[in-house]
Amino acid sequence: MEEIRIIREPAVLSEEYMPASLSGREEQIHQLNLRLAPALKHRKPVNIWLYGNPGTGKTAVARWALQRLRRESPIQSVYINWWKHNSLYLVADEIVKELRIMFADKTEAALKLERFERSIGNKPFVIVLDEIDKPAPKERNAILYNLARIGSVGLVAICNSRYFLMNVDPRVLSRVALRQIAFEPYSAEELVGMVEQRAREALVSGSWDQETLGRIASLSDGDARVAIQTLNNAAELAESDRSRVILAQHVESGFTSARELEQRYLLQSLTEHHRAIFELIKGSGSEGMLSNTLWQGYLRHCSDIGKRPVASRTFSAYVATLISVGLIESERADMRGNIRLLRVKKEG
Repeated sequence: MEEIRIIREPAVLSEEYMPASLSGREEQIHQLNLRLAPALKHRKPVNIWLYGNPGTGKTAVARWALQRLRRESPIQSVYINWWKHNSLYLVADEIVKELRIMFADKTEAALKLERFERSIGNKPFVIVLDEIDKPAPKERNAILYNLARIGSVGLVAICNSRYFLMNVDPRVLSRVALRQIAFEPYSAEELVGMVEQRAREALVSGSWDQETLGRIASLSDGDARVAIQTLNNAAELAESDRSRVILAQHVESGFTSARELEQRYLLQSLTEHHRAIFELIKGSGSEGMLSNTLWQGYLRHCSDIGKRPVASRTFSAYVATLISVGLIESERADMRGNIRLLRVKKEG
């Protein structure tokens, strides 16, 4: 039986793949390049904060900018994902390992950072801190404060929610002085262009058409990661069905799988308090839950499991994060006061 193959370059459809150009993010690349430009003149780069919904190209733009720096200058840099390295010690340990700094196998984070600072001297150095809203506030404050004090280091901090600054110590914010670059969701036209670029590089010619790409873009709702994963899933399903072309049912099933994977990824990357709040809202079903009822339910949940609840202001920021990353949606409740009705976001 003849084997049907649609995917000829699977690496092109992976999350790690870096295309030659990043369409739809020209302005953000320009802004990031401006803020990193001092490093090309052997000065400290400006500290930068990239924020926006998942799948809006924040990490891709940061990595693209680092590649450009390495091509154009001897400037060193390191990429840290805070999901994997969520304490000052783990961040310091990853930095000294990446740079292969000798005699840095100490147990104290301060000693590792001291070795790092001595190693780079007054040479500009860029550290990308992805998933900055993952660590606990105390650890996040410690990491930002200790890295920002190193004279030649510039930080590129990345997170999904613009509300994350609410939980950063004002003294740390003053020292770090982050310059903001916002990432809006991709337009449908931008997503079509992006998915078409991947399809041309990764798939067999004739296995897709513009209508297929348009449907993927429409379903993905501005999220490039979901769009690319949907294309990959749809192509795999078409191969499994021994079809030479991607059909509508392959796109629909591929999107469902991609969205479920994205939701799991988001929940895993957030704190246990975010996950508890999400599960409480999810448990309310299609009717949703009032914001004041959610707060009381959260307090009971923490009491039941013996966990200390976060402060009400932090709780509000966590709810805002769940909204901003697209896990839940909010509308004003039909009652007096600033009460919101919250429910798990429905997908198109």
